[in-house]
Amino acid sequence: MHRAITAILLGMIFCFSSCGPNRDKKIAEIKDLEAKVLKDSAGTVSGEYAYNLQMLYGDFAEKFPQDPESPEYMFKSANLSIRLGWGKSAIELLDLFLAKYPNDKHAPEAMFFKAYVYDNQVNDDAKAGEAYSAYISKYPTHAYAADAQASIKNLGKTDEELIKEFEKMNMDSTSKDTSIQKVG
Repeated sequence: MHRAITAILLGMIFCFSSCGPNRDKKIAEIKDLEAKVLKDSAGTVSGEYAYNLQMLYGDFAEKFPQDPESPEYMFKSANLSIRLGWGKSAIELLDLFLAKYPNDKHAPEAMFFKAYVYDNQVNDDAKAGEAYSAYISKYPTHAYAADAQASIKNLGKTDEELIKEFEKMNMDSTSKDTSIQKVG
């Protein structure tokens, strides 16, 4: 019995000691590749670097799901997909993030970004509307709630229609300002 307990304890110590350096090594690899991606972002981001960075983020989150860095890395991975216009990948990553870390500090942004991606990258107005509505329902006072409301209002409109509406609003507000000045 004593030998079994000793063997279990030694096994646990070995596991914990091997996980620490492996974790640190993974974080160092991530930081190194992040520096390369950020360096490239002044111009264009290399698809190869971005893909490799996403693989590192995902691998870390899979191997260390309880680590405080895991949700951060998953969120960064989704953001990288958004930046590169990889809409379907971004949605998959955001869904995974929201399923694994629904109470994370980035959950509100993840929900909003999912709607944004459906709206602006995947061009699926129905899913964008559903996602914006879900976001507003869950986070009605969050910083992006007004943006989500405006986005719902503008779903399906062409750029020309939006420009015309904007110009009309400007003309209406200008004429109101003029009438106020004439009265005063």
